[in-house]
Amino acid sequence: MPPSAPTAPRILSLMTRIARLATAALCFAGTAQAHSLEEDGLYLAFRGYGAINDQNNLHFSASREFGGAVGYRFSDVWRVEAEYARRWAKITGLNGALTTKGDFDSHTLGVHLFRDFQPEKKLRPFVGLGIGGGILDFDFKGPADINPDFIVIGNDTNISTYGNVFAGSTYHINSQLRVGLGFEYFSFSDQAVESNIGDIDGINRSYNFFASMRWRPDFSR
Repeated sequence: MPPSAPTAPRILSLMTRIARLATAALCFAGTAQAHSLEEDGLYLAFRGYGAINDQNNLHFSASREFGGAVGYRFSDVWRVEAEYARRWAKITGLNGALTTKGDFDSHTLGVHLFRDFQPEKKLRPFVGLGIGGGILDFDFKGPADINPDFIVIGNDTNISTYGNVFAGSTYHINSQLRVGLGFEYFSFSDQAVESNIGDIDGINRSYNFFASMRWRPDFSR
């Protein structure tokens, strides 16, 4: 007898199986592509910071920072960076001399460790922490509150260590470029700032936001 013609239920069953296989193949391909979005290896990073709030005995305003880093991703979720950054701000007051004016400037070198989440996604949250050291320059003067005829003057350079923590997210643009936004808590070690009224307790902490860009060179070309 000739084989019977396929019935509608059999055709529907076959189409369902094909659809399931196709869906599984697409999911696998998508996962494979997602896992290859960030390859291990060397990259360059750039960050621009702005202060949300500063915690200092010297009052800062217009606090800004720019940093550049060389990084290395060594797994789907871990990466490390060595960063140079310059931070600067206007000094707009001092406890006991509230109309003091001047400038603050710092240059830092640090090592930061990051932990990324959701390796299969384009949008990846991250956390990080770092340690480092820097050179801090203070230059300010202004009348004392209790005796305006007396001018408080400070011109000092300190060497200080720092610690910081990060949290944010990055977004995959293409195989070489990611952009990101985040927040940072940054704290220099407390050191006195020399002035003509003696040492001023140095408290230098800040809460910052930042925008970032990460670029991975393609050495295969």
